[in-house]
Amino acid sequence: MKTKRFLLALVSVLTAAVSFAADNDNEQELTLTLWQSPDKPAVLTAPSHRIPALVRCGDGSLLAVADYRLHLSDIGGQGGGMTSQIELRYRRSNDGGLTWTEQATVCERNTSSKSSWKWAMGDASLVADRESGNVLMMCAAGSVGMGASTAANPIKIGCFRSTDYGQTWDEGTEITSQIYGLYEGDATAIFITSGSLCQSKQIKIGDYYRIYAAYPVRTKTNGNGTGVIYSDDFGQTWTILGDKTFAEGLVYEEGKVAELPDGSVALMVRDDSGAPSVEKGKKNFCRYIYNNVETGEGQWTTAVSGITGMANACNNTLLIVPAMRTADNKEVSLALVALPFHTNNARDAVNNYGRKDVGFVYKEIDGEDDYADGQALAQNWKKGMQVTDKFSAYTDLLAMENQQVALLAEDNGKQGRSLDGNNECEAYDIIFRTLNLSTITNGEYTAIPAEEPDGISEAEQPDTAIATSTCYDISGRMATSNTCILISNGKKTIRK
Repeated sequence: MKTKRFLLALVSVLTAAVSFAADNDNEQELTLTLWQSPDKPAVLTAPSHRIPALVRCGDGSLLAVADYRLHLSDIGGQGGGMTSQIELRYRRSNDGGLTWTEQATVCERNTSSKSSWKWAMGDASLVADRESGNVLMMCAAGSVGMGASTAANPIKIGCFRSTDYGQTWDEGTEITSQIYGLYEGDATAIFITSGSLCQSKQIKIGDYYRIYAAYPVRTKTNGNGTGVIYSDDFGQTWTILGDKTFAEGLVYEEGKVAELPDGSVALMVRDDSGAPSVEKGKKNFCRYIYNNVETGEGQWTTAVSGITGMANACNNTLLIVPAMRTADNKEVSLALVALPFHTNNARDAVNNYGRKDVGFVYKEIDGEDDYADGQALAQNWKKGMQVTDKFSAYTDLLAMENQQVALLAEDNGKQGRSLDGNNECEAYDIIFRTLNLSTITNGEYTAIPAEEPDGISEAEQPDTAIATSTCYDISGRMATSNTCILISNGKKTIRK
């Protein structure tokens, strides 16, 4: 057996064990198909896949979820003469995405009653607690779609929970009245945006770090807009961030939340407004600034649209990661979005409503001036690598333990899979990829290399308990890397 080498040093007593990855900008980049939709079926009722969601669980495992659509369409839609039925399928990986479990179903749908919230369950939104096995999944549900939703007969909201890192799930709970109740009878439609939700790394009230969810909402008295709710008890109860009014200039569409370096909140919303086709793919940005973190009191800045020139009209995740600028080796934060680059939103077999050519855009954050308000968040985005030249649409992003970025995306869209004869795609393969920051940014940024602590001496035979201890990464999740730093009885051990 190969002898492991260890380095020891005396340090102050700590209780956590932290795993540090090496400079991983030369890490192997993966591409795998997790779900595949059939090509051009003879009938519209052939099953298809859409809507990716991806999280890293508290033990370091990856959890991917996608819609399994029996009739092509969204919740409440009509495909092949049937009101759409949807199930949520999931797969897990325990080795950073190299291999995946066979797909499983979160919950069997109700095939007998359209009034049941389990008639269709789709557009999963996911968050995994970094300190436990808890995973929360919310979803759109029922047989009524967003367009037809009313206060009396709304599009429903379902909730599923796992306590074992997404391996098994409970039977689910309908939380429609709980979420709509936040608007005290004024809301007529609420749609929790699909993909990964945001869990704060800085704000912890009680047992859990704060989580956020964004959603388009229609109201009777306050018009339409995009709201954000937060929870300090991992989704047992929710509170509207701010109040029931919307940020000035904020559009009504699917939105994603990211935590900014100072703990404030960035909201990015899909913006399909604008007459020229090239303008129907902007992203609308605003920032929530806390006055009181514990009570949630604060205010939204004015929303401003940016990332123009691409007609993507899609829901895409905003991810902020640490990075090193290669020009001067300065450490900064980097905001990333993966979205379609296509510039024509014609609803035909050539352009697919602009849902084509997914690639990355990125923005450096080197201080508060870069995210001070909606205007600052909306500017200075650059085009990075193009991931695919196929029909491609919704995406989700994840920061990996090894400093790579994981992408779960709708790709290889199936031409001719259309509900209305316009031939835009209603079905995609769901592709998992891991990418280095240098690849994404064409070499402008890399992962931050790890530094070994000073004052370390070598030892070949450390304590057996130390050698077999579990490592955790800097976010508190169980690490999968063999190289890590452990703290035991006041001694720091680097295991290699």
